[in-house]
Amino acid sequence: MALAAFALPAFAQPAPNLAPAVKPGLAVPPEGWAYLPELAVLGPADIYRIAPAARGAPGPKRRMHVHTKKNVGILTRDVDVPLTAATTLQWRWKVDQIPSKLPETASANHDYFSIAVKFENGKDLTYMWSASLVEGFGFECPLPGWTGREYHVVVRSDTRDVGKWLAERRNVAADYAKYAGGPMPGRIVQVWFIANTIIQQGEANASFGDIVLTPDAAAKPLVVF
Repeated sequence: MALAAFALPAFAQPAPNLAPAVKPGLAVPPEGWAYLPELAVLGPADIYRIAPAARGAPGPKRRMHVHTKKNVGILTRDVDVPLTAATTLQWRWKVDQIPSKLPETASANHDYFSIAVKFENGKDLTYMWSASLVEGFGFECPLPGWTGREYHVVVRSDTRDVGKWLAERRNVAADYAKYAGGPMPGRIVQVWFIANTIIQQGEANASFGDIVLTPDAAAKPLVVF
């Protein structure tokens, strides 16, 4: 299905307020991960921290804690996974506060948490939780330089399950065909965490864990984190 069936009209997108940092740079990332360098102009992004679960706590034994406050950072990890009709991405997450109360389709509201997969063609699918957009909705990123490159998929909607550990499973090829469209890439080359509150200047927290990519039923799953 073509992406146009999901996208909002271009004229509805106000310009974001992205102020370059006084001292551009990137924080030291957690071991095994790297910050996406193109966001360095927006300043040090000390957002992510790996920690074990407290004794007896629900959720993954090891989790990536995410705290964003008036900043933005994309954390990346290289992978090499074939994209087949059966390729799945699984993860668990707990969002304690959704970064935006407003629809993220407008660039002036485009603050969010997500987990993403990047493909060999340079495009990515990013799975997000929205307070206002309905589950299953998809749209192209409204930010300059990301339109036609990044495709958002709303996998959770509203605030009913905020603060709970939830498990997700997505068929990546089916999502690519539905939300991005065009020729299917052959491989997944990176997994990303995305955290953004720089536009509306807010603050939010989340945690992720148990991230697994499985090419197909016959292949060994790749534990990403």
